[in-house]
Amino acid sequence: MDEIRHGSPVVEKTAHLLGAIADAPAGISLNELVDKLGVARSTVYRILNSLTAHGLVARVNGGSNYALGPKFIELARRISPNADRVTLTEAAKPILQSAAERLRESFKLSAPEGHEMMAIFGVASPAEYALTIRIGAKTPKHVGASGKLALAYDDAEAVAQYCAMGLTARTPYTITEPEALLETLARIRRDGFADDNLESSLGIRALAAPVFDAEGHFVAAISVPFIGDATPERTRAIRKEVLDSADAVMRTINGRKPSSK
Repeated sequence: MDEIRHGSPVVEKTAHLLGAIADAPAGISLNELVDKLGVARSTVYRILNSLTAHGLVARVNGGSNYALGPKFIELARRISPNADRVTLTEAAKPILQSAAERLRESFKLSAPEGHEMMAIFGVASPAEYALTIRIGAKTPKHVGASGKLALAYDDAEAVAQYCAMGLTARTPYTITEPEALLETLARIRRDGFADDNLESSLGIRALAAPVFDAEGHFVAAISVPFIGDATPERTRAIRKEVLDSADAVMRTINGRKPSSK
């Protein structure tokens, strides 16, 4: 672990520790942190105790693994104060954990961040092989299922401005023509969900559903990324869990779907 010259060694270790915790959606143990950081166990233990006392990290379900705590999420929320991400994340957490157990797939909660979508919470699949959700990762809105939902429920002027910046391709399947994107957004509004057919990463597909606040404004998307092709039955099962999870979160935060335009 490299340290910055003229910096504080304790702050450097704390920053690396928080980064390691953020990279572990299912949580990370004290022993794993010691191995990953190459720092003395007693030092890691003391840093964890201090961070836990301030709510910056927390034990996962009271167990031995650590995850980012509510205070850390609250501080991050202040970067984008338009959405109450603390309430949203806390509302989504038990719902997505239950859905991941039933479906045995990873679930992701993403929120708009400028021209991108940012992963703000994730639940790893309990299956032996699972996709990892990297909290804080950002993706251009036109690329993935969650981002296309954000564009679908944005106003026409904002979408036109977004398209004017250029639609960069991530894969050969990314939508890069404004006309094609607008057609896709209209279909998303009609169907109430969005998909990602190898558009953000080759070999990865996804289905996503929108979450709206009490005023009917789009505030987040719940998505399930999965590897390769799925049977029609499996696709329907994933879509149902995604839509049901989004509805459950909206009931918890008193959200409502927008009026049809």
